[in-house]
Amino acid sequence: MNQVYPHADTSDSLAKLLIKRNLLSQAQVELAQEIQKRRGENLKEVLVRMGWVSEDNLIKIEGEIWGIPVFKPKYFDKQEKELVNLFPEYICRKRSVLPLWRENGKLWIAMRDPFDLLALDDLQRVSKCEVKPLVISKTQLNEYIEKTFEEKQHTKKEEEDKEEKEDLKEQIIDQLTEFDLDIDDGLKTEEDEEEGQIQVSASDPPVVRLVNFVLVQAVNDKASDIHVEPKEDGIRVRYRIDGALFELVASPKKFKNSILSRLKILAGMDIAVKRVPQDGAFTIHKDGKEIDFRVSSLPTIYGEKIVLRLLVRDAVVGNTLENLEMGARNLEIFKKNIHRPHGMILVTGPTGSGKSTTLYTVLNTINDPRKNIITVEDPCEYRLDGIQQVQVRPDIGFDFSDALRTILRQDPDIVMIGEIRDSVTAQIAVKASLTGHLVLSTLHTNDAPGVIVRLMNIGLEGFLVASSISMAVAQRLVKRICKSCKEKYEATREEKEILKADPKKALILHKGKGCKNCRGTGYSGRAAVFEVMEMNYDLKKAVLAGGSMDEIRHAATKSGMESLRDCGFKRVYEGVTTVEQVLATCVGEE
Repeated sequence: MNQVYPHADTSDSLAKLLIKRNLLSQAQVELAQEIQKRRGENLKEVLVRMGWVSEDNLIKIEGEIWGIPVFKPKYFDKQEKELVNLFPEYICRKRSVLPLWRENGKLWIAMRDPFDLLALDDLQRVSKCEVKPLVISKTQLNEYIEKTFEEKQHTKKEEEDKEEKEDLKEQIIDQLTEFDLDIDDGLKTEEDEEEGQIQVSASDPPVVRLVNFVLVQAVNDKASDIHVEPKEDGIRVRYRIDGALFELVASPKKFKNSILSRLKILAGMDIAVKRVPQDGAFTIHKDGKEIDFRVSSLPTIYGEKIVLRLLVRDAVVGNTLENLEMGARNLEIFKKNIHRPHGMILVTGPTGSGKSTTLYTVLNTINDPRKNIITVEDPCEYRLDGIQQVQVRPDIGFDFSDALRTILRQDPDIVMIGEIRDSVTAQIAVKASLTGHLVLSTLHTNDAPGVIVRLMNIGLEGFLVASSISMAVAQRLVKRICKSCKEKYEATREEKEILKADPKKALILHKGKGCKNCRGTGYSGRAAVFEVMEMNYDLKKAVLAGGSMDEIRHAATKSGMESLRDCGFKRVYEGVTTVEQVLATCVGEE
């Protein structure tokens, strides 16, 4: 039987089409290809990891280019179970394939790489059929391989699980001997009447210990968030570490409701309410530190998803501006403006970019017994000694604007507003900064010049913006190169071009090789990059003239403002991070 294979030069074809359709630039493709060669990865995986192309879009484009049908979930319903015996699980995983059905002497099969000639030959030889590939994403392939072989292995797993559970209990007990949440465990979860199966109680020791293990491990791994996600067949737990999610553990279905209930008990939520989102919180003590957990629940089709945000109370206590490593010029501007008696300082960036850490560091720096400092937050993330912190309560009508009006009658010297969300809050904040108060706050914009445009868009006059703002700061977090596996290498031609370095001279940069300390990623921890814009004469002139975003940015750059990307590239030269990280984090900021 003759099998006609598609053209095998897939990476080049894909790259050319992405450039042709303006989905990627030539520089992005060249950098991705260089990363692919250096790390021995698949080009598609590099593009997805960089965030330049989504996995789903990439699969659709591949199918269109090569004329290969794209796998659809409904095809899984046609899968012939006897094919599972013909193609064992280890073969499917090794070759990244999943057999589906046979029809008229043809074997339809889902493949991650439909140009894997060795896999196609093997499949054709074993099945004695013409192989017809369907292109599928890596995520979908892994999901349906799990579904295919789950039923077959169920009986075998039950026997193995008995021994594993006993071992797990012992391991958890060993790791939790110093850990006690001191929570009332008297509540029980309800029976799962639909399945006719009694669930394990939330107060049973295995469930309590498993939840405690998850919390302790998150603290040990310095996770920022814990995602507890129900699935049809159980529950999985993932940690966000340095901005990326890593799976910690998966639990059987019978523990699902109990684990969710246990977390809700800790957070003070109502375990009987499952169809409405809830918020809660609790605190644990470990190694002399207090760790606050902010808890949020969200109803999904498989049950409630719970996300826990970790906040170490003393994490920002004692922080100095020097610790932020913002560079000499930016540090000088920062110190000058935060010690002014009045004006408004705005920090901008997406969620999780370190805005709160920067503002709390500023408060630490200017905290003085002779000053009355009041903050209004939602929620109060960290506790600072000597500062009055106010929690807003939108559910009872006490929002930022109401809190701010009251605060201004409390004779403050410095006011910190968690976030400016509307024109009313913005108007009050501006008036406060113009009447002798130093106002600190955050705003959601892409860059520092965007602060001015954003405030004008929500109704502030240009002269008020120009008069009130003393400094606007945009920031991002880039991953640090792991110190345990950090190594030198000579920059590629593409990297020199991106860094605007002399292509004829050697340029030594750093990268992480990947080790157990960084989970093979090459990165450990994060560093901030800043774009600091000080309001000066030229900038005020551009604002008062009603200048566009480009004109405001030009005036700021002319005055010496360093862009986010340029600040990031400085961190590359310093050996802190990589070109890949800066491009992925600060893309489109120019």
